[in-house]
Amino acid sequence: MRNLNQIYMKRSLRLTTLVITAGLILASCEGPMGPAGETGATGAKGDKGDPGTTLGCADCHNSTSPMTAFSQQWSTSTHALGGNAAYANRAGCVQCHTSQGFLEYVKEGSVADISIPSNPMQINCSTCHKIHQTYSSADWTLTKPGAQTLDVKYANADVVWDKGASNQCAFCHQMRPVSPAPVADGADFAIASSRIGPHHGPNTNLILGKNPFELAGTAYPTSNPHSTADGCLTCHMSAPYGYQAGGHNMGVWYDSHGTEMMLKTGCTTCHSNATTLDAMIASLTSDVEDKMARLESQLIAAGIYNPTTALAKTGTFKANAVLAYLNYNTIKEDRSNGVHNPGYISTLLDNSIAAMVALGYADPAK
Repeated sequence: MRNLNQIYMKRSLRLTTLVITAGLILASCEGPMGPAGETGATGAKGDKGDPGTTLGCADCHNSTSPMTAFSQQWSTSTHALGGNAAYANRAGCVQCHTSQGFLEYVKEGSVADISIPSNPMQINCSTCHKIHQTYSSADWTLTKPGAQTLDVKYANADVVWDKGASNQCAFCHQMRPVSPAPVADGADFAIASSRIGPHHGPNTNLILGKNPFELAGTAYPTSNPHSTADGCLTCHMSAPYGYQAGGHNMGVWYDSHGTEMMLKTGCTTCHSNATTLDAMIASLTSDVEDKMARLESQLIAAGIYNPTTALAKTGTFKANAVLAYLNYNTIKEDRSNGVHNPGYISTLLDNSIAAMVALGYADPAK
């Protein structure tokens, strides 16, 4: 019996070993994978994810977006229609007359490093804003947000403009240097170009009361209520009148049934009494226009100003007469009728008229 049990156990052990060995052989000799089965049914949708921070095209470009209104206001602005691109291919002009030149100047910080664009573009949204760079609200960020050291010194010192978002405006709306320049009570001065002057945007210099062509006389005011942070935006980008003024049109004059009207929504931020405001504007405008006409008459008599071309005449003139002309030209190009800095501009005209009287050219009002 014992021998039979031993024989049975040996046979069982052999059979188990054979089964395991066969399994190992079969596992190591697996055949190729069969064809894929049919695709199963689509599973249930997962939970909606959190919204991203980037914007899609339709978030800005739609019929109810402010972007649409801004674009329409801009399309009627002087920046868009003023012929700025006519000077797009001139060195020294491209930094303010083309979008590419402006952005390159912001980046390089020097006119000498700016190239002439082969396909110049008018000033546009991307000139002032970082459009389509992050596709987020940061795209509204200004391209020139920091303080600006103006190109023209005052009393031989640098002039810094730091007025918040208005820094973007000062980049171009400032005097260009007149070099060489006449010196008050100095030697006679030769005008070599009829276009002598501060160029077309001396606004920041006058707002700060830092005009280098001052003549002696009545003391100049040292403060200006309109020289405030974001002041350019307060008046020029106030609530718009259609597409004609304010907002991204940036103008302050509009047509109302054939009558030119001044947009005053920015003024009422400080001047709440409309009747008083109207009287103040009328008085200031009348004062500046009267003094400009008187000074122009003196400059014509001195032979320094050509009323037909509205330019200077070339030739040699008394230094103070040239300075008086430069003041006249600066205020004319400012185009604010004194509003940018009422007390300073009025005094600048008074002293220029007095300087011409001292040279022998009578004041027509006297």
